[in-house]
Parts: sequence; structure tokens; C-alpha cells
Amino acid sequence: MSIQGFHKLSTVDYPKNPCSVLFHGGCNFKCPYCHNRSLVNEESPPLNREDLLFQLRRRKKYIKHICISGGEPTLDKALFNDIQLLKNEGFSIKLDTNGSNAKVLKDLIDHQLIDYIAMDIKTSMDQYHRVSNCSNHTGKIKESIALIKESGINYEFRTTFVKGVINWSDLEGVKEMIKGSMRFRIQQGRIDENVLNSHYPMEQYSIEEMNQISDFFTSSAEEIIKSYK
Repeated sequence: MSIQGFHKLSTVDYPKNPCSVLFHGGCNFKCPYCHNRSLVNEESPPLNREDLLFQLRRRKKYIKHICISGGEPTLDKALFNDIQLLKNEGFSIKLDTNGSNAKVLKDLIDHQLIDYIAMDIKTSMDQYHRVSNCSNHTGKIKESIALIKESGINYEFRTTFVKGVINWSDLEGVKEMIKGSMRFRIQQGRIDENVLNSHYPMEQYSIEEMNQISDFFTSSAEEIIKSYK
């Protein structure tokens, strides 16, 4: 596990704030529609952490927010110390996670090291193993959802909708999982040659279908965010 990607500036990865993004390689999930294939498979050499810190410090006057993404960053044993160092430098931290590592998530929350959490909800709980290609994580997913809801910090749950991966029959289960949450982001999955498993039987939902999905989740969260055009 390592930091394998660095974006100096993003205007979309930290709500309402420009940020830098650190991408961790490796993931315990193998979702077929994932577009971060090189990160999931750890195809790139790790970046030097000291060099990254130097670059972040240089830009701190203008960029005070950092998004830590992946892959799945909670698998990195150095994550806690890395975030603690960044917090001591005065940065605000957003964590992107699949929620499978509830213990790490709890430690970060308990030590007040996270300012914003974005957790992916892959599908209904009974279909998680099929989408993630990883079994025995549903208990941790439930635990992470509860931790985040009760954390008192800013957060969002988000689901990427891909036909054949998450179907109409899964919507009720997802709705129950995010019920009463602060924020729910509805994303339209893009299907092209860059996905992790291009042989998986899936296709893109139309805008009309995405609008129907969005309508279904109205009132499930305090705020519904549509990430599609």
C-alpha cells in the first residue's frame, strides 16, 4: 500500500473548497465499473512522502484542504500518522473510503483527524459481495455507516449507479442504508474501456433513468446531490 497519485489542484473533490488529492494504491474491493484500475492493481511506483509534503507546504497559502482517496486509503498502515502530520501542518482533511475498515475509521474520528468523510455505498447489503467481489464485509459496512452518521462531522454517502451492477431491485436496500443521513450523492457510472472489468454485463443508465433514481431517494437524506448531466 502506498501513495501512487497526486493532483496538485482539484475543484471537485472537496465540497466548496479547492484541494490537493492524494491517491493511495491498492483496494480490497474489485468493483467492475471502477475507473481507478491502475490504483486498484497498484501498477505505479510509490511517490516519495517527503517530496509530497514539501509540495503541499509550498501551496498551503492557497490550498488548505486535502482529499485522501484511492484505491482504499484505510488499508495503508501509515495512514493515521500521515493524516496526523498533515493536520499538524494545518490542513483540513477529507477521506474517501469504501467503509470496509471500520476500526481505522473509528480511530481517525476519535482523534479528530478527519473534517469530511465520503463513503461509497456500493449497492444493497445483500448484493455487496457480488459488486465488490469481496465477502464478509457487510458487518463492517454497517458499522462504518453508523460511525459516520454519529460522528458529528461533515459527511456524505454516495452511490455510483450502473445498470447490471446496481439494479432497480437494489434501490430500496440502499435507501434504508442511507436513511436520515446528512448528504447523499447520486453518481452516474461511465462505462468505457477504462473500467476494471470491461467484460462484466453492465451498461450506463440514461439521464431519464438517473432522474427517476434521484426522485426515488428524495427525503432519504437532508441533501440529495446529483452528480450527472
